[in-house]
Amino acid sequence: MTAGAQSIPGAVLAKREPHHHLVYEDSTLRVLRVRVAGHDTTLLHEHDPDYFWVGLGNSTVINARLGSPDATLVSGDLKFHYSFGKFAHVARNPEATPFDNITVELLQPQTDVHNLCEAALADKPLDCESPAVASSGVVEHSALATAQLHVSLATIAPGAVLRAKTRATNAWVIALDSADAGKRLVLRGAGKWVGGTYRAAPGWAVSNRGQSSIRVIVVSQAR
Repeated sequence: MTAGAQSIPGAVLAKREPHHHLVYEDSTLRVLRVRVAGHDTTLLHEHDPDYFWVGLGNSTVINARLGSPDATLVSGDLKFHYSFGKFAHVARNPEATPFDNITVELLQPQTDVHNLCEAALADKPLDCESPAVASSGVVEHSALATAQLHVSLATIAPGAVLRAKTRATNAWVIALDSADAGKRLVLRGAGKWVGGTYRAAPGWAVSNRGQSSIRVIVVSQAR
């Protein structure tokens, strides 16, 4: 069974669920921008691979997982959450405001999933070091990791440049706001933005040409 094949009867794949908007996909990850309007509900949909998601704004959502009791999930702005795949659920938004997030499905098997500075796995401890200053004007907040990937949130000050590091020579940069990609966030080197995601080329760099700080998700392959 591949990460692109439906396996749970009655469920649609997440990438085909109308509230999940597929904006980028390659052999390693799939990026979905999700919006569930106030008091709206998704279709029953399947997440075959593991995935993480980042809340855009404070939110409350009812997670109606097939075969399990409903659970209420409260998420703060820019909080990370990790879910293991092979399940289907319905997401219900009980609030008047939209439930927005960026969901990143990990299309290759993941092992040794663990928290760094974010409680992405709610029942697991943190293993957090101080925020790392990646370069002048850039602060990287390590969120979570697996044996295969490292996930962080980078804050790029106006005029600053996020550059490749040893760990992140093979990386993906995901703009929280896709409108920033190619406008305020400018690439140096090969490659292009696709749906607000940049598959980084060797020696990559992303500069902030805006007047305020911009945050991006950085997914890099483990050493």
